[in-house]
Amino acid sequence: MQDKPNGLPTTQPNGEKLKSIIEVALDRRATMNFARGPVPDEYLDAILLLAGQAPSGYNLQPWRFVVVREEQNRRRLQKVAFKQPKVAEAPVVIICLGMKEEWKARADEIFGEGAERGGLQTESWEQARDGALNFITNFQSMPVWVTRHAMIAVTYLMLVAEAYGFDTAPMEGFDPAGVKAEFDIPDEAEVVALLAIGRAAEPDKKYTGRFSLDRVVYAERYGEPWHQVGQNQATG
Repeated sequence: MQDKPNGLPTTQPNGEKLKSIIEVALDRRATMNFARGPVPDEYLDAILLLAGQAPSGYNLQPWRFVVVREEQNRRRLQKVAFKQPKVAEAPVVIICLGMKEEWKARADEIFGEGAERGGLQTESWEQARDGALNFITNFQSMPVWVTRHAMIAVTYLMLVAEAYGFDTAPMEGFDPAGVKAEFDIPDEAEVVALLAIGRAAEPDKKYTGRFSLDRVVYAERYGEPWHQVGQNQATG
């Protein structure tokens, strides 16, 4: 396996500084339409490399990405994605997969190298591997497990792209069997999402609001109100 990536772009393509994590979280929108213009190779590589740093159970990294850039291939993908215009418009569309079997063949490499790097006790990595395999295969729904982890990596893709000044559109509107057939994807794969990356066409998508914390967060147990600091305090 590789070490942490280095030599990544440290500014946006136009020379502006990278967006902060707060700006990324507040600015990102699901883009409806994309303008013309490429995602430069070095930036696409950086987005993919940083998405690969996403956490996963036992570091098994069950995600795989098919990067679709050729116009004819994006139009093929569009046909099995309910003809959504953004699939053909965006310069990059990533087919995001969760692999239900492939990770098992890489378990020895992951656990063995994890021990060599100091992440596991060297003398017991086989036991750790066997425990992980037993837990995942016997106590988890495999489609749910791979989707859970793949979506963490998809989120990294979106946030890193935003930091570099690109817009994204995650999509769940597609025919999984059709996507597999068009792009030679193995049967074991779970097609988790499509992600378009590029530059949004004008006008910008408006912020449509989010629920307040007291509607989505509970304290200690479900239904127990969460009290946000600075909210609902008496003033005199």
